[in-house]
Amino acid sequence: MNSIITDLKKIIGGEVSNQESDLAAVSQDFGNIIHKYPQVVIRPQNAGDVVQAIKYAGQQGLTISSRSGGHSLSGQCLNEGGILLDMRSLNQIHEFCPDKLWFLADPGVSWNQVVDTAIPHGVIPPVLTNNFEVTLGGTLSAAGLGLSSFRYGSQADNCLGLEVVTGTGDIVWCTADENSELFYHVLCGYGQFGIITKVKNTLRTYRPYTRSYFLCYDNLDHLLHDACGLVSQARIDGLVCLFSPCLQGISRSNDQIKPLIQWFYRMQITLEVDSVYEINDGELLGDLKFYRHIHTEDLSFEQFIQPLGQVPYSVNTANTWIDVLLPWSKAEEFINIALQRLPSFVDFRTIPIGSFCLNSRHHKMPMFPLPDDELIMGLGMYPSIPKAQVQSVLKQLNLLTDLGLQMGGKRYMATWTDFDLPRWRQQFGSYWPRVNHIKRKYDPVGILNPGFFRWEENTLVVSEE
Repeated sequence: MNSIITDLKKIIGGEVSNQESDLAAVSQDFGNIIHKYPQVVIRPQNAGDVVQAIKYAGQQGLTISSRSGGHSLSGQCLNEGGILLDMRSLNQIHEFCPDKLWFLADPGVSWNQVVDTAIPHGVIPPVLTNNFEVTLGGTLSAAGLGLSSFRYGSQADNCLGLEVVTGTGDIVWCTADENSELFYHVLCGYGQFGIITKVKNTLRTYRPYTRSYFLCYDNLDHLLHDACGLVSQARIDGLVCLFSPCLQGISRSNDQIKPLIQWFYRMQITLEVDSVYEINDGELLGDLKFYRHIHTEDLSFEQFIQPLGQVPYSVNTANTWIDVLLPWSKAEEFINIALQRLPSFVDFRTIPIGSFCLNSRHHKMPMFPLPDDELIMGLGMYPSIPKAQVQSVLKQLNLLTDLGLQMGGKRYMATWTDFDLPRWRQQFGSYWPRVNHIKRKYDPVGILNPGFFRWEENTLVVSEE
C-alpha cells in the first residue's frame, strides 16, 4: 500500500490520500445501501492527473472510479479496493458565453454555480433537477431529468461537448459530430467508457415570470388524459404530479386487515411568461378534467427555479428510491398496481410518490433507453426507510421493476438499480451487444467504475456485487 501511495504522489499533481477519514468519506453514497472502501483517494488537479491515475491503475491491475457529490443510490460512484477520483477538486467555470448560449466548465462544478452565474445574464440551462448541489459530471453521466424535460430532454441531451479520458488513458474531445461514438456513450454512461474532465453545455434565455396552477384530481385516468394533452400540444413549460393517499377506513374481510385508501393526484403546471397579465386562465384550464383548482402561484423566474428543499442525509436511513419509465399506454395499469402494493411494505402515508412526463423525440442518448412510445410517463417512488427494513423493501421494489420491464418500461438508472444480466438485457434490448462492444473498445481491461453494470463475460468486467 505504501508503494502505491509513493508511486502516485510522484505522478499526480493533486492530492493523494489513504487516510482513514478520507476513505470513509467516499465509502457510501446518498442511497446509503451499498458501502465500498477504496485503497486510495485522488483529488486531481487537471485532466493530466486523471490520465496518470488511469494508466497507473491499468498497469497495477487496480480498478478506478470517479465521484463528485456522491448523490447516486446504488453505489454507482463507489470503489472497492482500488482508486477513487474525487472530482470535486475540478470545480471551475472556464468560459461563460451568454450571447452564444453555452458555457465550458469542469465536471465538479455544481449546477448551483452555473445557475448563480447564469441568472444575471438572463440565461439558464434548459433542464435543472430538483437538487442544484449535484454536479455537471454526475448528472451528465446519469441523464439529469427535471420539470422541463418533456420539452428539452435530459441534461445530457443539452450537452454540446465533452473532454473525456478513456480507459486507456487517452484524452479525447468529443461532440455529436467529432468522436461521436464516445460522446453518445459517455453521456448517461455512469463512467463506464471514460471519465469526464470538461463539459460544454448549452444555455437558453428565460422569461422573467412564471405562473403555476395546482390542480387536484381524484381520477387517475383524467390526470393522464390532461397531462398527455398539455405535453403533446406544448401548452406549458413545466409539469409534475404528486400522489397523496387519504385513509378512508380499515377493511377486515376474509380475516385480513388492510387500509382503504383513496388516492388524490396533484398536477402542477407552469407557464413561463413576459407578463402574467397575458395569460388566459380559461383558455388554458377550460378543457381540463381536474377535481378542484387548488391554487395559482405567480413568481419571478428566479424564485420559481429554486428547489423547495433537500432531503437530509442520515446515517441510519436508506434512500430506496426508484423511477420507472413507462409507455403511456401502460402507465395507468402499472400505477394502479404499484399503488395497491405499496401499503404492504412501506408506510404509504409518508413516502413521496409522483410522476413526470417525457417526450421521446427530445431524447437521443442510447445509454438512456426509453420505452417504445412517443410519450413516456415516469413514476417515482421515494421511500427513505430505517436500514433494518432495506432488504424487504428492495425485494418489493425489484418486483415492481420486473413488472415495469415486462410492460415495456425501462428504469432510470440514477435511482436504486439491482440488475442481473437478464435485467440489463431487458433494459437495453437489441442495443445491449452494442453497449458491450463500446465497453470493450474504450475500457479494454475493464478498470472503469466496476460493480454497477453486469457485463457479458467476454467484456472482462466482473461485478463486485
